[in-house]
Amino acid sequence: MKYFKITALVFLTGLTAVTAQNLPKASVIQSVKTKKISIYTVVAPPEMFTNTTHVIELPHELIVVDGQFFAPYAQEVKKLTDSLHKPITRFYISHDHPDHYLGFGDAFPNVPVYALEETKEGIEKSGQQVLEQRQKQFGPIIAKSLNRPTHVQKTGKEVIDGVTFIFEESLNNEDAASLVIKIPEIKANILQDIVYNKTHLFISGNTEGWRKAIKKEESEKKYTLILPGHGKPTDPSIFQTDLKYLDFVDKTLESSKSKEEYKAKLLAEYPDYGGDHLIDIYLTYYLKWDWNKK
Repeated sequence: MKYFKITALVFLTGLTAVTAQNLPKASVIQSVKTKKISIYTVVAPPEMFTNTTHVIELPHELIVVDGQFFAPYAQEVKKLTDSLHKPITRFYISHDHPDHYLGFGDAFPNVPVYALEETKEGIEKSGQQVLEQRQKQFGPIIAKSLNRPTHVQKTGKEVIDGVTFIFEESLNNEDAASLVIKIPEIKANILQDIVYNKTHLFISGNTEGWRKAIKKEESEKKYTLILPGHGKPTDPSIFQTDLKYLDFVDKTLESSKSKEEYKAKLLAEYPDYGGDHLIDIYLTYYLKWDWNKK
């Protein structure tokens, strides 16, 4: 969008002049609609990380998965949940990366928040510090408050409002521990950052664990609706797409002599992907790579 083009440099140095009024809007996609269950996905724009929040509408209540990074998009989620006129009984955080939990504290200050034990501990340890850092960096588009997890989600089957949910823990993928939520009745697999759709994957280290996690989910053929942490709802073809992306990343890291060359090759190979700035962020702060080893 011409009126609001965010560059990686802006993301890395601060974004204090932006307000909710001049941000590009999120999109809302309804991927499931039955008499019993509906799922709506709020997707932030490509230049704002394409973070997803999934709103699961059950007969008498709502369940929400992940809370955005930027507060205005969490407010857009709130508009959606308010329009459904049902209480939110559970708000899940899939993992402890701030782009999935930092945004919703102002919009949803009182909802009960669930997470894996590792995620809960991670946010308790560093969530407030991360919030304050991002407030200084990005200004008013960061939430003023943090709603921390208060409930530990155990793995296994659970019936909520007459619907069976399966909760699993996936280890060493994009993060050290991630919550996977499956809804067999509608063949939905909520994988969050185990898969990305049309968005550059965030590479912070060895990709083998990530590959294993993707292949495990790919083997569960009964799930035909895949809900990612970045990008629109999709189907099982995303597994091979993301595996090929990881293969390209590894090959390109080995063949590139600089960060600039590596990024240029990624952009040339995937010209229609969003999240270009994610590449700069992980290259600057997270991925340790010796570009001079050749």
